[in-house]
Amino acid sequence: MLEKMIADASHAIGLGHRKPYTRHGRKFYRPYRNYFAINPDDPVWTELERRGYAKHGEVRDRGHYQTTSFWLTRAGLDWLGEQLGMTIYDEED
Repeated sequence: MLEKMIADASHAIGLGHRKPYTRHGRKFYRPYRNYFAINPDDPVWTELERRGYAKHGEVRDRGHYQTTSFWLTRAGLDWLGEQLGMTIYDEED
């Protein structure tokens, strides 16, 4: 599950669409977004939330399914940065 957590969290902040930059031999990344829309019961995102790495917004009922947007907390950005070997800034900084 760890690989899926890293992949989903990376996608949430736009890694893959934009590349990290290197300064003084260290990698940095400034996200342009921080959200992932999915079912509120998704096991990956509920585990990220349980660990304090993510939160979610309002659950919307779409008739035959529900959806919500999860986002990474500061702790989640730090965790992901440790996993990937880089510093990840908050998208609002």
